[in-house]
Amino acid sequence: MLEYNDDECISYMKNLAVGFSSLRPKQYSEDVCNFREKEYFVCIRQILRILPQSFDFILCENTIDSESDIKNDDLKNLIKDVDLCAMGSGSNIGSNNKGVGELSQLKTALEKVNPSDYENISYVTTRGVLTCPYVFEKTERLEKQALLGNPDFIWMDGRTSPASSNLFNDQFFSMKSNIMVDFSNFSFDRFDYLINNHIGSEYNLYDFVVQNNIDYEELNYLGRIRNDWSANGVPFDANNFHFC
Repeated sequence: MLEYNDDECISYMKNLAVGFSSLRPKQYSEDVCNFREKEYFVCIRQILRILPQSFDFILCENTIDSESDIKNDDLKNLIKDVDLCAMGSGSNIGSNNKGVGELSQLKTALEKVNPSDYENISYVTTRGVLTCPYVFEKTERLEKQALLGNPDFIWMDGRTSPASSNLFNDQFFSMKSNIMVDFSNFSFDRFDYLINNHIGSEYNLYDFVVQNNIDYEELNYLGRIRNDWSANGVPFDANNFHFC
């Protein structure tokens, strides 16, 4: 991509946002899956609305075989304009460990694109509302190898969930493209270990950073709102919403 400044032509590389979704997991009821589609529509639409022009976006989905499996018309129409990587309804290995499911999606997405075409790659869990382009703008200015954070969760009912040690939040993070490829390969080699030992993907991310001495910039806030409705099974209970 080219940017013109006076009479001088300056080239720069684009960035890539890799989004992950599990629209219709087999372990959930039809009603729950339909609700999830409504959530994903709102969240993905917001990502596309705030995504800077320097970013390409690819959505990796692991519970449907094609766009025709989507029941929500708003979401179906939105997805038509998105680069969709549908892994197939039998590919969701995250039923027992959701984070590992996303790591598998990352591996597939990076095989579909040429990572070296991008300066930075962002890892985006899409079932959550990114309120503003802050994290993407921080990624655009990234100088170190990674952009990582571990903020506290603040609940709408006033509760606070302090960040745990020895992990990084993986709802959103960014890395230089070659580092993200290394992280994906590192994680792929540990799938069985992570699943069998019930290790969360946040700890896996921390292990990668520590073991490889990754130099990172700290992301103090995500600007993200998430509806953790599974806490009590009530989809629209305001007390289930938290932000970080």
